[in-house]
Amino acid sequence: MIIRSAAPPVVDVSASKGLFKLDFGQFENEREIVDADGNPTGTFPEPLTNWNVIPTWTFSEPNLNVATNSASIVGTANAAGTEVTWKLTDFSKDTNKNVTLTMLDNTALAEQVNPDIPPYMQGQTANNPTKDAYEAVYDGVVVPAIVKDDYLYRTPDTAGTEVLMRFANLNPGTYNVTVFEGRTTDANGRFGKVWVDDINGKKEPAAQKTGNYSGVNLDVGGVPTPVGQPRTITVDIKAGEYLWFAEMEDNSGGISGMIIRGVTPVSTTVELVSSATVSGTYSSVAGATVDTGAKTITVARPAATTFYRVKGVSSISVRVSGANLVINYQ
Repeated sequence: MIIRSAAPPVVDVSASKGLFKLDFGQFENEREIVDADGNPTGTFPEPLTNWNVIPTWTFSEPNLNVATNSASIVGTANAAGTEVTWKLTDFSKDTNKNVTLTMLDNTALAEQVNPDIPPYMQGQTANNPTKDAYEAVYDGVVVPAIVKDDYLYRTPDTAGTEVLMRFANLNPGTYNVTVFEGRTTDANGRFGKVWVDDINGKKEPAAQKTGNYSGVNLDVGGVPTPVGQPRTITVDIKAGEYLWFAEMEDNSGGISGMIIRGVTPVSTTVELVSSATVSGTYSSVAGATVDTGAKTITVARPAATTFYRVKGVSSISVRVSGANLVINYQ
């Protein structure tokens, strides 16, 4: 017997402070519907009206696969042929008309992977090896099967490379960023990085930050999860900042979609406390500087062994910066 948990509630997306829904891959949107015996019916899915669909594309021909009878959108390559930019539709009541997605290669990483013949990115290619036909709800947003069940992968799909995505002109505020891959046969899983930065994106995290967002649960023996495993990261964006996502290539699978949804930030009090012993009494640290926008706490490096805890956060990492300790938190 299989017991399914209740589906997550659908949110009133019209109340979101910005809502950008991206469907990577056009195949399921345009695939002819078949009957129970697998015979073509001559009918096709209704064109999506509330998703931005990005089909197979290349830097040299970004719109070769854009179809007028689907929701696929037109991209513009830069003069150097190293970036493609798409203008995105905001499906919230804010209807911000200025938000764009620009995709580019992580060329430095490609050169590290193979210094002699760097596998530079040429574009992305659509694929749809599994068709589970399950609708899902991710972060309160209904995700149709035709969005979830196909994806784009980097061309070439050399393991260790990345597709960089830069989102510009999002209104300042707090956003949930949800990524997903519907493929239920991706034995490697799928991982990515989400961060906020300037236009150059040089503060990319060293390690993945999403966890596995593929349609297979690697933790329990590779069990397929037809309703998917979306991963949501919450970020704060200030005026003039950009949202960045690195889609990490591993020579298997890709990214099916992304939802960027403006949310009301949860008010929490972040406090740094310390003790001379791990089991001792912890007290608030005087002189600690908390930057809630950058999600960092800076404190002078102690002269003696000191144990720290951060109240009001879910995870931390620590680095040394000159005479200070810098604690990044989520």
